[in-house]
Amino acid sequence: MRKSILAAVAVLIIPLAAMAGQKSLEVKAVLAQQEQIKADVLAGQGRYASISAKDRETLLHRQQELVHLLEGKESTDELTEAQRVEAFNTLEWIEATINNEPDERMVCVREKTIGSNRMTRICRTESQWAEARERAREQLMRGGACTDLGGAGCTGG
Repeated sequence: MRKSILAAVAVLIIPLAAMAGQKSLEVKAVLAQQEQIKADVLAGQGRYASISAKDRETLLHRQQELVHLLEGKESTDELTEAQRVEAFNTLEWIEATINNEPDERMVCVREKTIGSNRMTRICRTESQWAEARERAREQLMRGGACTDLGGAGCTGG
């Protein structure tokens, strides 16, 4: 049992690490992994027994969206940057749900750099995004201007 859990976590981490580093990912392996997770979730045994019915339904729906996104592709190189970010975020959400750690899932967004038309990808955990939003809200309440959700560019007011 413990070996199967470790194997499942390793299977999740390897593709996520590859996607985070912008390396190509073999779609066939991701789809096989998701099919195995789906079967285990539907069986509701082991580590999947503690997933709530709502999270189980959402997980299966997100998997279906991921499969649709990857359908007909051999590699993540065939996806647009926005699609790669979407796939990465979906895989992170699935992993966090399975591990019951929703605040620790990685969420990436694409933003334009100030003064440029170039898009950059910013990745933070859900809890880091919430913390950045809270810092920005507090800064606005104090009357200061804050244009950086990360808080580094915020000054007192």
